[in-house]
Amino acid sequence: MAVDWQNKVLSPLVGVFGQPITYFSVKDKYKVEYLLSGIFDEAYTDINIVDGLTVTSVSPCVGINLVDLPVEPRQKDKILVQASFGAPLVDTLYIVKKVMLDGHGGCRLLLNIAPKNSDMTSEKGTQDQ
Repeated sequence: MAVDWQNKVLSPLVGVFGQPITYFSVKDKYKVEYLLSGIFDEAYTDINIVDGLTVTSVSPCVGINLVDLPVEPRQKDKILVQASFGAPLVDTLYIVKKVMLDGHGGCRLLLNIAPKNSDMTSEKGTQDQ
């Protein structure tokens, strides 16, 4: 019997641990706001093996339920995380550096703090020259 990941796992987790975030898609040129909840972690550890060497990086991330987001998440999207207990002390704008789908309807987005004057990007998420 298959597990109903949306109703039994993802939605309850976001309901308990989620906090308000505002999502801006590069595809919409950051002009459309999507309000949803996400589970923010300020110090997610990502481990990769590169040419036999272990590379570890620590960065902020947010976990989201894909049914809550009407657009496909992509690199260069922006996320405003509201100040909250266990999150940034002030509202902070992040830019998505990596999208990691979990195969069950959830997604982890690795983040960087967005520069003050964010660069313009094309719809494909690549930097315009």
